[in-house]
Amino acid sequence: MGNMTRLIDLTMSISSQNPLVLWAKSQQNPHVAMGHIGTHLDTYEKSNIPLEYFKSSGILFNVENKPEIDLVDIDISLVPENAFVLFRTGQIEKYVYGEKEYFHEHPQLSHSVINALIEQKIRFIGIDCAGIRGHCEHEQIDRFCEQNNVYVIENICNLHEINIQTFSVYTMWIDDAEMTGLKCRVIAELSDTKRDIEK
Repeated sequence: MGNMTRLIDLTMSISSQNPLVLWAKSQQNPHVAMGHIGTHLDTYEKSNIPLEYFKSSGILFNVENKPEIDLVDIDISLVPENAFVLFRTGQIEKYVYGEKEYFHEHPQLSHSVINALIEQKIRFIGIDCAGIRGHCEHEQIDRFCEQNNVYVIENICNLHEINIQTFSVYTMWIDDAEMTGLKCRVIAELSDTKRDIEK
């Protein structure tokens, strides 16, 4: 009998009546605004995302109840080159996406963690909240990551369904010359032969 695999969709499903969807539609350029709603990949620098980024080795760090994730909270040595690194902060499980509580003082990654991940030459940073840094640094840090060939994907969901630390991740996006946020589909593929995350 072969290895069993399980697919988990990490992409947020959003109602057309979600407050953020209504906000985006009211903007001067709704097309661009909609790119930053839900699970999306920020590409402020408009760089070309390599096609090989479509499939990556995934690793999940459970960092719930930490306002800022620092190097002491993760084992950076476990992160392989070309990885998709996911952070479960629990924010998307506590608050409704679109409500102000979801965005207010959300968890963030320290600059040390971000720099260490870039040094590891990873592909993606995925997080279950509105960004890897607070609002005032949001675009700046996303640009910094993109300049180093790392892309930030925000508003990831269903991380609580992943019960192993390493797996495969498939990421799909559609390039758009105008949009600075690209809606994307992120799917984790879990094998039953992998070891469970330590509790």
